[in-house]
Amino acid sequence: MVALVIPLIAAAVLLCGRLEASAWMDWRTGEVATDILQVKGASRQKAAGVKYKVVGLFQREKQFIGGSAVADVTEQVEFEFSWPLEESAQPKVLPNIPTKVENLRDGSAVCPAPVLKGTYEHFDLKSITVIGTMFGLVGERRTPDMDEYVGGGGCKGTHPVQGQVREEQQLVTLPQELLAGPVPKGQVLKQHEQGWTWTFTPVP
Repeated sequence: MVALVIPLIAAAVLLCGRLEASAWMDWRTGEVATDILQVKGASRQKAAGVKYKVVGLFQREKQFIGGSAVADVTEQVEFEFSWPLEESAQPKVLPNIPTKVENLRDGSAVCPAPVLKGTYEHFDLKSITVIGTMFGLVGERRTPDMDEYVGGGGCKGTHPVQGQVREEQQLVTLPQELLAGPVPKGQVLKQHEQGWTWTFTPVP
């Protein structure tokens, strides 16, 4: 009986890769006793994910920000995700960084700069959806109320322009280095898309 039980235990261990067993003869009863411990086989251990912080930078020297207003605009958005991607670990949107607006001027270069009555937000990131090997970013663009000068009247008077809020969408593809295979530990990845520069930095 002993000769039969021990090979069966060994076979079970080899098949499942998750059990560690030992068997011995109890000298008091003459029966075979066994201990079975549940362990994780090395071949089934899940590879640890790598967290990346993504920073998107947009810069444009002549960006219309509502009405006839033009400015040099710098926008930055940030989010985090874990690689490999998992359904249970969706990308995390990080707090919004206000758009930087400089060198405000009239787009026609004829009249003085419009008078803004609020702030311009180029892309306020609200949510992210994973689409295959891409991130679908959904945000808002907000143009402020303003008073702009009337060019046809010799720039002597102004009229009000109402601000707007509209949805904006942006696609960000995963760097090819991630898709091609293992990336050296600590390597920072960069790519350029539609006027944006995206930097992928591994974080602890």
